[in-house]
Amino acid sequence: MQIVLFSKHWKDPEVDTIIEKTLDIGADGLDFTVRPGYCVTPDNVGTELPKTVRRIKEAGLAVPMITTDGKFTSASDPSAEPTAAAMQEAGVPIGKLGYFPWRASQTPYWETVDKARRELEGLETLGRKYGIKFCYHTHSHYFGQNAAALMDLLKGRDPKHIGAYLDTGHLYFCGEGFPMAIDVVGEYLSMASLKDTCFVRENAPEEELPVWKRTIVPAGLGVVNWQDVFTGLLGAGYDDTCSAHCEFRADTPDAFHDLQKREVAFLRDELAKARAALETP
Repeated sequence: MQIVLFSKHWKDPEVDTIIEKTLDIGADGLDFTVRPGYCVTPDNVGTELPKTVRRIKEAGLAVPMITTDGKFTSASDPSAEPTAAAMQEAGVPIGKLGYFPWRASQTPYWETVDKARRELEGLETLGRKYGIKFCYHTHSHYFGQNAAALMDLLKGRDPKHIGAYLDTGHLYFCGEGFPMAIDVVGEYLSMASLKDTCFVRENAPEEELPVWKRTIVPAGLGVVNWQDVFTGLLGAGYDDTCSAHCEFRADTPDAFHDLQKREVAFLRDELAKARAALETP
């Protein structure tokens, strides 16, 4: 199983800097961000993505996926076909889509699901044309926030070209256990993002009723059961790519780098424990 790093944290550096950091952290490769303001953007993806991925692979790192802009949800997006074509040329099999936003009293659930399904049908067609797959990510407060809701969007689509991208932190936050989520999405399981989460009190302790907010913390310091995650993935026959999102905070860039290194080491250790547990008679 590959553990790659989500590169959205490195907005400005040249690709060689990203490569250097990733190698030092010890990840297997990159979940590479293609968004406005990054070194590869929706405007230059056709020329820059193949060139950039080639450079990353020459350094011994994998690029099994890209993450697109959060608003990229339609094959009619001007960047959609150039992105798909660039992925094919670069040998990147999976692209993470953006999100369909949910707004109370503004986005009627089933009506919006129908619209989203039509958009995903177009993306499925585009994926088939270029031999790639687009995946939708479980993210709290958006349509498809957990596996059960995600299947309202995906059911009936071709799992070779439209897939499910399960997120540990968001699923636990939304109250859905990871093993159940794997079972719900079934053959659509295509990617897993790894993050830990917990609740912290937002208001003063002397106030009578607490106000809680969700926060992302280094793996092992939150509520995610990592053995459930890895034994669930391996038990379902999934041994492909996982993206370490590292969306926690640190006081300095150096401290953040150290936490990323610790995150990858922790996840590898938990994966090894899960393999050993499944291999024990």
